[in-house]
This record gives sequence, structure tokens and C-alpha cells, in this order.
Amino acid sequence: MKLKISLFFLVIIGIGNAQISKKAKVLAKPLETFSYAESPYIGIGGDKSVLYGYFQKLSEVASSNDLYYLAKNGSNALKLYSGQELMKRNDKRFPEIYEYYLRHPLIIQYKDGCMGREENIADHMKRELYSAKGIISLRDSLLKEKTDGFIRAQLQSINKHGYRKLNQENVEFYIKAIEKIDAQKPSFQIKANQ
Repeated sequence: MKLKISLFFLVIIGIGNAQISKKAKVLAKPLETFSYAESPYIGIGGDKSVLYGYFQKLSEVASSNDLYYLAKNGSNALKLYSGQELMKRNDKRFPEIYEYYLRHPLIIQYKDGCMGREENIADHMKRELYSAKGIISLRDSLLKEKTDGFIRAQLQSINKHGYRKLNQENVEFYIKAIEKIDAQKPSFQIKANQ
């Protein structure tokens, strides 16, 4: 009987320590030490971001559960990128992550092209959500055009950056959810001041 109980607790402990898949853990390792994040293209010449490239490789193998875990428990870069990716995957936990960083602000440095800024992860996620609306609109209009090499390249780039599974209805759902969360924001601040 003692052996069965011991084995049960070992299994429970093993499950608790296995928060993300082994593949995701290996690919997340290079991003564990970064306290800042970058857009896909940085610098004056629009060079590909190595940091964002690491995350793209991770997002190809990571499940939505892996990303949810990393959005709450990873490095600052992993928190930002994983939360953003949940939105792109149309994961209904995206508003929860947004609300978490609205209630528990985490300021991160973000390099966008050749410009840099410091902002709360929640503010970045909101900006990405509103940008997604325009990106999806562009994608949908390009799909209606005659496809030539240029249009195919644009569509490929949009899909490469994770907007394959998202549509306008999804974005509107998230915008409404975020607006509802934002409407409650003053009560968060009152609780913090008491």
C-alpha cells in the first residue's frame, strides 16, 4: 500500500514539473534570459531579429498550453511573445493574460524597427490586437486579388507571422473583451491603493 501511495505522489510531482513539452522547453531556453523583446524586423535596414527568430521556432512546436504557461512564467520576452501568439492562435485565454498584466504591470523594453520604447506588456498586447485588425483586413483583401508573385509574398509573410488562424470576428471578440476589462481598470487601481 505504501508503495502505491509513493508511486502516486511521484507521478503527481512529475506532472507538476512538466509544465511545458520537452521540445518547447529546449526551444525556450535561449529566450529565458531576455528581459526585452524585439519586433520581427529591427534596425534601420530592417534586419531580421534573432530574438524574434528564436520565438518563431518555438511557436512552431509549442502547444497553446505551452504558450499559456510561458506567458505567465517565462522571461519577459517569453511573456510578451507568448501572450501575443495566444491572440494570433485565437486562444480564448488571451484576455486572461491581458488582464493579468493589466493588474500586475510588467514594464518591458521593446525594439520596433529602429525605435525603442518601454511599456507594460498589457499595453503592447492591446496595440498588437488593434494592429491585427488591419493586418487581417489586408490579408482578406489580398486573397480577393489576382495572385501574382508580390501578393503571394505578402500573404506568405502575413501567415509566417502567425495570422493564419485569426479572422475579423475573432479580433472583434477580443477587442470587446479587452474593452470590458479596461472598463474595470479603476477598481484595480483602487484595490492597489488601499
